[in-house]
Amino acid sequence: MRTDRSEDGAGYGVGRAGRAVSLGAAALMYCVMVGLQFAPDGWQTPSVVVAVPALVSMAFPPPMIVASAALAIGTRWAFVPDEPGRVGAAIGTTAVIVVIAALGIYLVHRREQAAAHLVEISSVAEAAQRAILRPPPPVVGPFRIAAAYRAAAQYARVGGDLYAVTDTPFGVRALIGDVRGKGLDAVATAAVILGSFREAAQDHARLTDLADRMDTSLRRHLTDSEAFGTAFLVEIAADGTAHGLSCGHPPPLILRGTRVAELPVSPRPPLGLGGPGGLGDVDDPPPAPAVRLYPGDTLLLYTDGLTEARAADGAFYPLLPRLTAHLESHPDGPDPAALLEWLHRDSRAFATGGADDDAALLALAWPPGATHPRNLGYPGCAPL
Repeated sequence: MRTDRSEDGAGYGVGRAGRAVSLGAAALMYCVMVGLQFAPDGWQTPSVVVAVPALVSMAFPPPMIVASAALAIGTRWAFVPDEPGRVGAAIGTTAVIVVIAALGIYLVHRREQAAAHLVEISSVAEAAQRAILRPPPPVVGPFRIAAAYRAAAQYARVGGDLYAVTDTPFGVRALIGDVRGKGLDAVATAAVILGSFREAAQDHARLTDLADRMDTSLRRHLTDSEAFGTAFLVEIAADGTAHGLSCGHPPPLILRGTRVAELPVSPRPPLGLGGPGGLGDVDDPPPAPAVRLYPGDTLLLYTDGLTEARAADGAFYPLLPRLTAHLESHPDGPDPAALLEWLHRDSRAFATGGADDDAALLALAWPPGATHPRNLGYPGCAPL
């Protein structure tokens, strides 16, 4: 984890530009004061030298502050012979310089303590996220798995987006979701959804029953009547047949060669919004046409934080055109981890107007030539 402490000596995020401004201002002030000292009578301003350590303390650590204070004090006393009777003024200026330097060192120390505390909090938050949003296994069934998370806030480590992948008796099942809100409440809601998926994915043969179980678990733990979470469940059987169920979440994309297509889905309300009895009161949607995945295909699941990144003119990130163009320039097929890294990098470059939401990505790539370890044959389904 990188902190601003590695960027500058003071350790509180000034950076090279801030140090250059601070040092330049101090040097300019010093040169102006020395120049005025040799100007005609009436322009002597040696007391201005007190500003030098004050400016240095804005961006540099204690050794630089002490050195600038020593330079300022030495310069002030060097001008005493040219100012008969101003010894008292020189003593007063020296005292002010010492006080300013001491205050600057104290403030730098406090800022370094605050920076260290922030690093500690960020480390704890990152550990909490890793405990809740565990990295998926690198391989599940025949699929190579990659996941990536981008927080909207610069130093955020925990958010409400979630993902999980597991191998079950019914096939490889994957989840991606997005919880309403931010902060610890969103994290707690995401933890409930993830926990219920990890437990129930092994028990329910139908995705609709799995969604009902997740909705019931979430409703038991909700304390906010307006809280909910969108989720997408996908099941890939041993023969490559893929079924999707959307609980208010955008469908994943199937990447095949240079083509990109959405996985057909059955729509349901978001988790937590199914009415008094939950999703169990909602009629099962008609099943969406199944799609068969083949070796060489990649299934990309994402949250709306990716597609809602905006350019300066307000335009949203055009995921399908940008992704298609990327695939055309990589005809050998995308590496899942490299693909997710490129998507985050490309969306950040596009989002000059800002990204207001976290973005989670999950990719399941079926390597060319690989077969499912439990391949049962293929009964037939809709073509892509």
